[in-house]
Amino acid sequence: MIRRFLSLVTLLLMLTGGALGNGVIPNFRETAADVSQKAPFSFRGGVKWNMSREEVQAADSVALTERNQDSWSILFPLNPVEVSRFTADLVYMFYNDQLKMVSYDFGTAGTSADYAYLTGALDSVYGEHTVPEAYEIIGIMDQIYPGYYTEDRLTHLLCWTSGDDTRIFQYYYGENAYAILYVCMTAGSPGQSGYVTTGL
Repeated sequence: MIRRFLSLVTLLLMLTGGALGNGVIPNFRETAADVSQKAPFSFRGGVKWNMSREEVQAADSVALTERNQDSWSILFPLNPVEVSRFTADLVYMFYNDQLKMVSYDFGTAGTSADYAYLTGALDSVYGEHTVPEAYEIIGIMDQIYPGYYTEDRLTHLLCWTSGDDTRIFQYYYGENAYAILYVCMTAGSPGQSGYVTTGL
C-alpha cells in the first residue's frame, strides 16, 4: 500500500516536472519585464489602444470631458485621478477617433522623492527603464501640441517598453513639473514591487 502511494507520488512529480519544462504549467517566478512583454497592454483596468472616444468613456470609471482639434481630440476628467499613491491630471489623446496616447500630468505639486517613487513603481510594472533622447518625446507631442516641448525643457528622461505596441515615457517638462506619457507605437499610430501601482 505504501509502495503504491510512493509510486503515484513519484509519477505525479515526474509529470509535473515535464509539464513545467514544456511550458504547460506557468512559471510564477517570471519577472515584471517578462510579464509586460507578453500581456496585451491595458490601461486603467480595460482601456486599450485604438478604442474610440465612446469606448474609452464606457471603460473608464470617471466622467470625461471632450475637446477637439483638427484630427486630434482629447478626453479628460475635470478632477485629478489616482495614480500610484499620488494624483495627476489624466488626458486621453485620440487621432481620427482612435486612442493613441495617454498622459498623466503631475504638475509642480510633487517632489524629487515622488518622482523617484514613480520610477520604481513603473520599473516594477514594466521592467528596468532605459534613457531615451528628448527628440523622441518632442516628435510625438509635436503632433498634438506643436512647439510645446523643447529640448531644454525636458530633463530626467526615462522610458519603458511594453510588448510590441507601447512605450512609456517619464520626464520633467519644467521646474518641478513632471509627467508620464503612454504612446501607442503600432503601425497606423501617428507617433512612433512593493510599490503602489494603481493606475499605472
